[in-house]
Amino acid sequence: MNYAGDLHNTLENLMFMSAAEDQSVVNELVANKDNRILDYQFFTGETSHLSTSERVLFVSEEYRPAFHGHVYFLGLTEHLLSPFASGYEGTAIHSLYPSNTDMLRLAGEQGAFRGYVHPYFGENDPLSGEEPSLGAAKSFPVDVALGTVEGLETTYANHATLLVWHHVLNNDFKIVLTGGEDSISNLYRNAVVGSQRSYVYLGDKPLTYRNWLKGLREGRTFATNGPLLTFTINGAMPGEDVRLPQNGGTVTLKGEVQSIVPLDKVMIMNNGEILKKVPLDETGSNAVFKITIDVDESGWYTLQVEGKMNTLPISDLYPQATTNAIRVYVGDDPIRNVESANYFVRWIDRLIAMAEAHPGWRTPNEKGHVLGQFRQAQQVYKELMN
Repeated sequence: MNYAGDLHNTLENLMFMSAAEDQSVVNELVANKDNRILDYQFFTGETSHLSTSERVLFVSEEYRPAFHGHVYFLGLTEHLLSPFASGYEGTAIHSLYPSNTDMLRLAGEQGAFRGYVHPYFGENDPLSGEEPSLGAAKSFPVDVALGTVEGLETTYANHATLLVWHHVLNNDFKIVLTGGEDSISNLYRNAVVGSQRSYVYLGDKPLTYRNWLKGLREGRTFATNGPLLTFTINGAMPGEDVRLPQNGGTVTLKGEVQSIVPLDKVMIMNNGEILKKVPLDETGSNAVFKITIDVDESGWYTLQVEGKMNTLPISDLYPQATTNAIRVYVGDDPIRNVESANYFVRWIDRLIAMAEAHPGWRTPNEKGHVLGQFRQAQQVYKELMN
């Protein structure tokens, strides 16, 4: 909410801005700016007293290590987690210890929903090139393998995040793609509050932060910067499973797309590939479909849409939205992809090389601890290749 500058925002004004954008759930994240911790005084571990039946506010935390990648801890109930950052050159926290894994485990003890934020940008694979950068969320695959993370945020329209997420889904890791615009609302020029968001299905349950967090954890969601999506397979919604006999079977995919701007593509994705392109109506803003397909192997499915660059009033590079995955299992067969497992083996090879060269380690024990977690995660992916 507040992040330097000569303007100051308040929780009351944040709720006012969210109301203007018709945003029902507001996550204010306490974070550091260099050596300052901003907004910590608003943390209570409970739903804010400013919440109403139509709009709920919860103050949680963004942990911001320079190397491993920034993460959110949504729904902390007891206390904030220090040191708030690591890997800061020229400071007492230049070391890469504690790892994100260490901090995520502590957040998990408080029942927090944990995810990597603003992880990757642009259209290129973070693992591409002679010396891959691995993007901003370098340690994300480590925490996927070790089971210390549940979410991956998409921040601004891009394909890099979707590519990494699809590799994760290809080996049946239950990671929810969430939407978040990283709005620093006290700055005069920044992302609009609510311009990238997650819609969570609550069914007949009332809007409370805990109900919303439960639906988010279950993956009954879609992430979007504008277009609205519905998608089911045999009646199962995103976050749910469909079970078929060992010899496979037939499933029915149904969906609807509504957008305030024209779109270019409506795609049903299956295991990272386009299964089918769905035609739009004459306005280019809506689509309805019902198709039946034969399925003989386990896999995941999402509905994904995109539009042209600079399509106002979408406050992003281009319109983009995707549902969370619906998984279809054939018999007892898991969802597996050797190439995706090897993708993360190679990723962690690069991660280890980068971490070993880092100049900030304080002790060999710190270095050994973090690199040991990296290697433990890499072994998980190696076993998936067998």
